[in-house]
Amino acid sequence: MGAESNPMGEFFERLGQRTIRTESSWWYEVQHRVLLSFPYYKLIKPSEAEINTLMHEHKLRAIRYPTTLESFGFVSTLELNSNHKYDLDCLHPTARRQTRQGLKNCIVQEIDFDYLEKKGLSLNRDTARRRGRESQYADADYWRKYCQAAKNTEGAVAWGAMVNGELGSYVIGIVFDGWVTWLQTNSSSTLLNKRPSNALLFEVTRHYLRDLEGYQICYGIGSLEEVSELDRFKIRMGWELKPIKQRIVLSKKIRCMFWLAREPCLKVLNKIFPKSYTVRKASAMIRLYRQQSYDVPSCDGEQGT
Repeated sequence: MGAESNPMGEFFERLGQRTIRTESSWWYEVQHRVLLSFPYYKLIKPSEAEINTLMHEHKLRAIRYPTTLESFGFVSTLELNSNHKYDLDCLHPTARRQTRQGLKNCIVQEIDFDYLEKKGLSLNRDTARRRGRESQYADADYWRKYCQAAKNTEGAVAWGAMVNGELGSYVIGIVFDGWVTWLQTNSSSTLLNKRPSNALLFEVTRHYLRDLEGYQICYGIGSLEEVSELDRFKIRMGWELKPIKQRIVLSKKIRCMFWLAREPCLKVLNKIFPKSYTVRKASAMIRLYRQQSYDVPSCDGEQGT
């Protein structure tokens, strides 16, 4: 089934990623024969019959989706901002100081995707190097395809923080149905001390929440990997990391393979292939798959201070 009138689905299809519509949600092929539901802010509770039909009809290896806290799954977060009074006072003191620095050093503006295609690749590679990981966004051919897909998708937007005319940070999003969903953001290593990411996040968030009114922004759902530093940045910038669960469903064949992959084996693989996207994601998925339960966690986590 095609993406119909859903711009996020249209974007994924232009990237060559299959999309599927079921009773509960849209899905896209985030990896070969692995589906993730979207939009990310929609918590879903598909029936077992729907899940089984989806898995069998499309010969899937796995599906993943965000769901409610009382559902079966592993504990995660939904990264949101709906504060229509969003301003500097909403930020942690450290983030407030850094954002003021960024606003002095940067001009935040909407940018077109042809410009981003030319200037954004170096930022993608910088970010991948800083994190010590492989990234498909560091590949010139993929990045060109990504920007052209966004350029031709209604509702796709890109914003950049400019430092003396040079791109210091960017964010790509999809605006649809009262929501802004951020898809990708990266920054220049040489300009980090100018705080472009703080300025960008603050100004774009304030634009959609206050200037345009009525919008909510979704930064995404919790990563499968450890990203505590990035989560801390979001919280200090006034974002809510709402506790939810994510559920992973595996095919019978993959499920057997996962149970055979014990923790020592995962550690060895991660040491041998520390930058490999596939190894990292598979290892994280195995660990989180084993953590799934119906337990409802305590929600006393600290937000912002």
